[in-house]
Amino acid sequence: MTDAAARVVDLLFPGIGVEVEEMVRGDGEVRLAVRSVAVSAACPGCGRRSSRLHCYYRRLLADRPVAGRRVWLDLRARRLVCENDRCGQRTFAEQIQDLTSRHARRTTALTAQLTDIALFLGGRAGARISGRLAMTTCRDTLLRLIRAMPVPSSGLVPRLGVDEFAVRRGRTYATVLVDMDTHRPVDVLADRTANTFATWLRDHPEVRTICRDRAGSFRDGARTGAPQAQQVADAWHLLHNLAEAVERVVGRHRADLREPLALGEEQDDTPRSGAAGSNELDVHGRPRPLVARTRERHQQIHERIERGDSLRAIARELRLRKCWVIG
Repeated sequence: MTDAAARVVDLLFPGIGVEVEEMVRGDGEVRLAVRSVAVSAACPGCGRRSSRLHCYYRRLLADRPVAGRRVWLDLRARRLVCENDRCGQRTFAEQIQDLTSRHARRTTALTAQLTDIALFLGGRAGARISGRLAMTTCRDTLLRLIRAMPVPSSGLVPRLGVDEFAVRRGRTYATVLVDMDTHRPVDVLADRTANTFATWLRDHPEVRTICRDRAGSFRDGARTGAPQAQQVADAWHLLHNLAEAVERVVGRHRADLREPLALGEEQDDTPRSGAAGSNELDVHGRPRPLVARTRERHQQIHERIERGDSLRAIARELRLRKCWVIG
C-alpha cells in the first residue's frame, strides 16, 4: 500500500482493517477498491474463526460523501470455509467490523448517518436534505431505518396513561399506552378492547395509577387486569367534561340571561316600538350591531349599483364573497 493510500485509510477508515488498492475519481463520485487485511473471520453459525479461503466475490458499498462527492467502495470480499465439522454453516461471507453487515449495500457509518437524519427530519424532508448532501435515498428507506431500530425498554411504569386512536376512522382503532412520568409512549395495542388491555396489565403488576378517559372498555380492562391500581381521569377530559356541563346549563337558562345595565340606568321591560321594529333593538333601545351593519352594507351596495358598477366589482371593493341585490 502506497503512502497516499495509507493516508486515505487513516482519514476514511480509522481503526478498520482494510487496505485501499486503487482510487478512481469520476464525475461527482469517488471509487475506492479496498480489501480486508484480517487473517481470519468468525463463523456466524458457531463463532469459530477460520482463515481457509473458499472464493472471492465483489461487493459494491455506498459510503459517506467526501467534499460533496459520493463515495463507492469496491470491496473484494472473501467467502471462507468453516472448519468446524459440527457447524451447519459450511461456508460464510466475511464481515468487516464497523464497515459491513449482511446483505447491506451501505457501510455501517453511512447507515448510522442516514438514521440520524431520519430521526431528526423524518422521511420526506430527510430524503431532500440527503440529496443535497450527496447521499441519494428515498423517504421509504429512511422510514425503514427508523423501524429497524431496536425498541428501547420502557422499564417499570407505575403511572400509566391509556387512550385510543383511529387507524382508520370509524373502522379500526388501536390503543396507545404512555408513561405519565416521562410522557413517552410505552406500547401500542392492536385494538381497544378490555381483554387486550387487561392482558397487558397482568404482565405489568407495577402499575399503581391508570389515567384514562370515560371509555368503558378501559375501565373494565383496568378493573380486571390491575385491581390494585387507582383509576383517575386525565386533565383534558376533566376540562372537556366541565365545558360540556357549563354549555348545557347556559343553554338551558339562556332565556333568563339579560345584558347588564349601565350605571344609573333602570331596566324597562316594556317592548320598544319604532320603524325598525322591536326585534331590531336591544334591551336598551339601541339598534343591534348586526342590523346596523346590514343596513349600512345594503346602502353601500345600492349606491354603487346606481353609479353603474357591476356586482363583481362591488363584491371585490367591499370584500364580499358574493353579492345579491334584494329590493
